[in-house]
Amino acid sequence: MILDIIAEHSIVGESVTSMQPVSNDPSEPPGLNEKPYKDQQYNFRIALAQGVLIRISLAFAEPATVLAVFIKRLTNNDLMVGFAGSIMTAGWMLPQLLVSNLIEHHPRKMPYYIIGMACRVTVWALICGAAYLIPVENAILLAIVVLALYFCASSSMGVSTLPYMDIISKSIPPNRRARFFSWRQLLGRFFEFLIGYFLIAYVLDQEKSGLVFPHNYALLFACTTIASLCAVLIFLKIREPILPVRTKQLSILDHLRKGPQILKTDPHYRRFLSFRICGHFVGVSTPFYATYALEIFPGATESTAGHFLATAAMTGIISNVFWRYLGERFGTHSILVVTGGLFGIPPLIALTSSLMPVDRQLSYYFLVYVIGGVSSNGIMVGFMTYALNIAPSQSRPTYIGFMNTLLFPFAFVPMIGGASLRFLSPWITIHHLFLVSVISGILSFLMALRLENVVRENEGPLEDLITDKLRS
Repeated sequence: MILDIIAEHSIVGESVTSMQPVSNDPSEPPGLNEKPYKDQQYNFRIALAQGVLIRISLAFAEPATVLAVFIKRLTNNDLMVGFAGSIMTAGWMLPQLLVSNLIEHHPRKMPYYIIGMACRVTVWALICGAAYLIPVENAILLAIVVLALYFCASSSMGVSTLPYMDIISKSIPPNRRARFFSWRQLLGRFFEFLIGYFLIAYVLDQEKSGLVFPHNYALLFACTTIASLCAVLIFLKIREPILPVRTKQLSILDHLRKGPQILKTDPHYRRFLSFRICGHFVGVSTPFYATYALEIFPGATESTAGHFLATAAMTGIISNVFWRYLGERFGTHSILVVTGGLFGIPPLIALTSSLMPVDRQLSYYFLVYVIGGVSSNGIMVGFMTYALNIAPSQSRPTYIGFMNTLLFPFAFVPMIGGASLRFLSPWITIHHLFLVSVISGILSFLMALRLENVVRENEGPLEDLITDKLRS
């Protein structure tokens, strides 16, 4: 019922003047104009339900809290904690350039989404089984198996991301995308709050739940598996629009040549890439926020990780109204500007937390997750919308896939941070990583100021866009 109301509001709430008339010209390719009202409403509702379930699945194994604490307890090794923070992003990015070449010339992208998500569900089931069956005495073996499978799960999600983004871009018009991703984050964060505050905190408190380590984490991983499966089944019901595509698949060599051409000819693409690179360096300390608190602050326990997650989720919920208003009133780039300005605040709070009175340090440290929840919601809404808007419709998989492939090396920034703590101590400490994050946050804000609002929904294939830019 709530999804029906939201979908109705998201479509009816737009001004009538934003609706384009359907063309009667038989020579015009179908699907280029505004979709019928019922299909828009239906697809919005289905996509929203799928997005909420994906957020729920991610919450049960959140890499910066749940997974980081799990690996830290298993190994007491900061390098492996940093690796855990890197491999989700790295695995997600790795297959996208190849996938973009495979799917771009196919009018239907759903089969590729199914393949990626089916692999993800299977791998998470294996992670659950490993956490339950491998005894804690073999802690290093368990950590290696879980991280290896986690990389596979992230890569599988990378396979499904490009077809998902293409289906969403065809199903939801540009002027409603910020609203869609805002609602997706709001509802997803609401359930994430409930999961973190009640379920995760309870499961990780062994005295209350009666679940021993690592079986308590196995239960959380099982919940991730179930939520992911439900997301796949829901998304199968979406009515994927069929739009014109390139009819012939390019050779892999020709496909690879397109990337440098994009960088050379598209300043908006270059600026967005620079902004994302700086954002990755902000994340050098992110996997260590929760483990740092557990080591330093009196009263912090494993169940505190659930409270951290719930805090970030709640502030994310509250901030969604602001992000939606900002995107619709001032454009998507304004969301990225504000989030860029917020990037450096959580590491600054972590850096100064030891200066507070001892009895207030943990309470003060919760501000890391208060601000982090606000900025993470903003970057999710802003990034997803901006990435779809700047990409020409017929070359969207290449635009997004090539950028994510370029960013692949930067996904290992948290692992480099962990290696520094492991091998360069005491010359490099966690406080140095916090300082790097603060500086990177400032640079992110400066990069975001250079972004502009761009919508290329109805532009032709990438080759036409590049040719036009070269001529101009």
